[in-house]
Amino acid sequence: MNGKGLNRTASEIMNARVITASRGTNANILARQLLTGQFSGLPVVEEDGEVVGVVSEFDLIQALLEGKDLSLLKAEEIMNTPALCVTEESPLLHVLQLMIEHRIIRLPVVRNRKLVGIISRPNILSQMVEKVGSATHVLSVCYWCERVRDDIQSKPNQEIWCDLAEYLQRHGLNSTEVTFSPKFCTTCAPIIHKLMR
Repeated sequence: MNGKGLNRTASEIMNARVITASRGTNANILARQLLTGQFSGLPVVEEDGEVVGVVSEFDLIQALLEGKDLSLLKAEEIMNTPALCVTEESPLLHVLQLMIEHRIIRLPVVRNRKLVGIISRPNILSQMVEKVGSATHVLSVCYWCERVRDDIQSKPNQEIWCDLAEYLQRHGLNSTEVTFSPKFCTTCAPIIHKLMR
């Protein structure tokens, strides 16, 4: 990343299409949405679009560890509030600092406290990492253990997951030739599914 890139704003990188939850959304439904692997948390919004909280995988797992039944819980009972958000004008340097400080993957982007988009670490990486020619590889990266899937060596019923450094060395690539798509690996997915039952 160069200085110019870090001066870009959240509005330039964010995804304007956002899946949201309401205060009354059932926690079991939230768990099923998060288990798709497309996102690790959902903003909770009022009818007017104001962001009032965020429900993450960790919030759901915490509820399970406390012996709570997800089917009896609503989003407003487990959400983190107030929601940590950034504005459209927030520079990427600030966004990244918040992500690192709070160990979070994505942040709601707001205008006058109303949701206008979402910005995630994969969004930033895919936009900021310089592509080398057309040989960019999209790697599946696990939300939890952060290993990547080796699609070159994986077989139909036997996925191979490894550290990024190991993957790059094995296939003679460098970090500028890959982008990332978050998923759950074959080790972490069953654990999460079991916790969500």
